[in-house]
Amino acid sequence: MPNELSQVYSDEALKDFGYALRKALRMKDIQDYASLIELENAEKPEDFSEAIKNFLRRYETHARRLNLKRPKEENLERLMNLVDKHGVRLVRAALISHALVKRVQEEEIEEEI
Repeated sequence: MPNELSQVYSDEALKDFGYALRKALRMKDIQDYASLIELENAEKPEDFSEAIKNFLRRYETHARRLNLKRPKEENLERLMNLVDKHGVRLVRAALISHALVKRVQEEEIEEEI
């Protein structure tokens, strides 16, 4: 199990989506808690897929207006492969965890302010 955890948590696709979800949650203009709740409630792969679709739809609107980095297409496929391989619960936990942690660059910027 520990190797499985490190594989999922260190996957670039998961980090890519975690970064976008972090932005969607923390930016004053967005604060997309609906996506967080939908992801939390996803139990089956189909539920997770629907939650990601809804998140991307919401995020796209803000990404265009605010010039935000969007998750890559290949990372969407990789994310769903992770769900198939490791299950919704583990991938969901890793994605939300990545969204809620502080990145090193963010810590450095906050220290400068």
